[in-house]
Amino acid sequence: MVMVALVSGATVFSCTRDTLQKISSAEILDRPEEEIRNLKIVYTSEGKLTNVVIAEKALMLRINDTALYIFPEGLYVASYKDSLMESDLKADSATLRENPNFFTAVGNVVTRNVRTGKRMETEGPLYWHSGEKTIETKVYSTIYTLTDTIYAKNGIFSDDKFTNVLLRKQSGTVFK
Repeated sequence: MVMVALVSGATVFSCTRDTLQKISSAEILDRPEEEIRNLKIVYTSEGKLTNVVIAEKALMLRINDTALYIFPEGLYVASYKDSLMESDLKADSATLRENPNFFTAVGNVVTRNVRTGKRMETEGPLYWHSGEKTIETKVYSTIYTLTDTIYAKNGIFSDDKFTNVLLRKQSGTVFK
């Protein structure tokens, strides 16, 4: 159920960077409730492919009453519409916290809309809040379209479909 929340909507996500930094590798190895290797989850709806999630390693921790899923060796998520790939996200590491669902992707984060050719790159963290259906980065991010390159020095704020985007301290070249 949690993984469905991870990939529903767009392919971009949220959690707090502090959570990622406060949990050391030693803590993770000492207390995961679940560990999954070579994870591949394929989601369908009414017989049509909707999402594919791939990770080398996934850990599930319980902090108080909240589950925290950690993808320490990277994550790839592809989203499909009418069984055709629409967008994807790749990151060096990621976390997903339940209740409320917050997802953070960190390190060489690349998200693409395959159909439009739009792509965003950032070192991260990239946050996705599923309840609010928003995406945010607070660090240098670059957005590429077929004709434009836009730099957001202080990150971006967007809806999770990446249609209404606020660029913080932007620069770049835009052609009409």
